Amino acid sequence: MSLTGVAALIAAVSFAVLAGAGVYLAVRFTRVLGDAATLVRDTSAGSNALFARANATVDRANAQLDRHEAVAAAMDDLGASVTELAGQASALAGVGRTVGGALIGGPLGKAAAVAYGVRHAVIVRRSGTKALPGQVVK
Repeated sequence: MSLTGVAALIAAVSFAVLAGAGVYLAVRFTRVLGDAATLVRDTSAGSNALFARANATVDRANAQLDRHEAVAAAMDDLGASVTELAGQASALAGVGRTVGGALIGGPLGKAAAVAYGVRHAVIVRRSGTKALPGQVVK
C-alpha cells in the first residue's frame, strides 16, 4: 500500500468515526427534543388548569364583592336609622329634662320639699332624739 492509500484509509476511517459520532449525537438530540416537547405539553396542561382555577377564584371574589356591596348598603341604611333614632332620643331627653325641671324646680317641687322637711321635723320631735346633720331618722 502506498502512502496515498494509507492516507485515504485514514481519511475514510476518520470520516466513518465522525459520521457515527454525528448519527449518535443526532439520535441523542432527537431524544432530548422529544423530552422537551413532552415537558412543554405537560407544562401547558398544568398552566391551563392553573388559569381555570384562577378564573374560578376571580369569579368567587366578584360574587363576594357583590354581596359585600349589598351589606355595605344595608349598613348605610342602618347608620342613617340609628342617627335618626339618636336624634329622637335626644329630643325626648330634652323634653324629659324640661318637664322634670319644671316639676322639681317649680312650685310643685318646692311644696314637696317643704312637706318632706315638715314631716321629718315632726318625726324627730315625736321620737325625742336629736338627728345629726346628714342622718335620716325613720
